[in-house]
Amino acid sequence: MPEVAVVGGGVMGASIAYHLVAAGIDDVVLYERNTLASGPTGRSTALIRLHYSQPLLVRMAAHGLALYSSFRQAVGGDSGFTRTGLLVAAPEGERAALEHNVAVGRGEGAGAELLSAEQVEELEPRLRTEGLVFAFEVAAGYCDPYLVTAGFAEAARLGGVSMRERTPVESLAELGARLIVVAAGPWSPPLLRQAGYELPVRAAQAEVGRYRLPVGFSPPPALADFTEAQLYFVPREGGFLEVGSLDPQHAEHRIDPDLCPEGASRETLAGYRSGLVGRLRGAEHGHWRGSWSSVYDVTPDWQPAIGYVAENVIVAAGFSGHGFKLAPAVGVTVAELVRDGRTSTYDVGLLDPGRFARAELVTTTYGYSVLG
Repeated sequence: MPEVAVVGGGVMGASIAYHLVAAGIDDVVLYERNTLASGPTGRSTALIRLHYSQPLLVRMAAHGLALYSSFRQAVGGDSGFTRTGLLVAAPEGERAALEHNVAVGRGEGAGAELLSAEQVEELEPRLRTEGLVFAFEVAAGYCDPYLVTAGFAEAARLGGVSMRERTPVESLAELGARLIVVAAGPWSPPLLRQAGYELPVRAAQAEVGRYRLPVGFSPPPALADFTEAQLYFVPREGGFLEVGSLDPQHAEHRIDPDLCPEGASRETLAGYRSGLVGRLRGAEHGHWRGSWSSVYDVTPDWQPAIGYVAENVIVAAGFSGHGFKLAPAVGVTVAELVRDGRTSTYDVGLLDPGRFARAELVTTTYGYSVLG
């Protein structure tokens, strides 16, 4: 009988397993229904940014940025972290919301600043800036989500964790563990019901396009565009942008997580291209070179549930499309909950699993969306 069973082999489960070992808990088994990072993690754009409305989330994301930036020394292996910087663009009417998030970030030590249109044009002359306000994070970047998951998993394995891939879990009781951590993304709710907890998650399709920029087009910073375009892009090696949606309405595209489409629809890609071309001069000469779909586990406030839901069950799910950057801090938090029965590094009361039943949703400045 293992001391701890972790259900889910994405970045969240792998980080939790690694941090359990680091906390001195070595009798751990991780169960993954397919292979490591084969679910939403492997299809993540893995953007690491600190732009949040809540100080707790800034602190947690900052820990992720620090760890991913020094992954080889801290964990082992390569995270693929590449610094790009992040511009956040919003209509003039959203200035107060942007200023709030920048102030929250600066209050937590994040290197965020407001930029004028003139400053943005110096930074990225091809960006259309008319009628917009901007914030910039110079330290933001992206990772390779598979490499990170594999790095956490290998370090956990070396510490004694048993990795059981291609082992679906249908019943918590069958695990026979003293304590169970459910970190299975959109597959979490049926398992949690067995512990008497209802996680209000919608499994929603998230579509990403891979856009080939024209020859000689140097990579722009990553961009989160809160205008009518409601899109983000992340520059990738080889002259590509990975383009996705910031529109919370895409959470209404509910799907069976076992039947997620492979690619993005023509309509979605046409909308992305229109927004991209309207914002970035010269991008009209590029073209799509593929797309994919993933699954978000979206809660009512687009924030995760982290904590005990029964005497021997902890949940770490409902990350709503922005969990990758939080995974290292979640690993620390869950390890403390397992070892000590409480947290000491991060006060995650804001993300208490019981908040949904109490109608105490986490508030945000932009409304509920993947940017948090």
